[in-house]
Amino acid sequence: MRSFIMSMLLISLLGLLGCSEQRQFKGESINWSVACSVTAKDKSYEIRYIGQESQPDTTVQYAFKESRNFQNSGESKGSFKNKIISGTSTMNSPYFDEDHFTLHVQWNDKEETVRVIKQ
Repeated sequence: MRSFIMSMLLISLLGLLGCSEQRQFKGESINWSVACSVTAKDKSYEIRYIGQESQPDTTVQYAFKESRNFQNSGESKGSFKNKIISGTSTMNSPYFDEDHFTLHVQWNDKEETVRVIKQ
């Protein structure tokens, strides 16, 4: 009986540790890098402009594609210098195990698709 209780306790502990694991996703293109993370409680993303262009204020539109964890899209207005777009949200659905997805970015009549890969 004691070994049964210890076994159940160990299985429960391992289950809790597995749920709190942070999953990382990263990707980079010529002008953009993206880093995403998912935990049991929330998810976050950071899109960063890494290109060399010095542009005046502009509008950047972005959309995550082919992902069940990140379904965000939006636009950001402002200067290109040190441009960072970020977001967080609580988990409203369970984590879906996925190996990759894409981020589509449009700005100044240009566009790039970034392949984001599980780390």
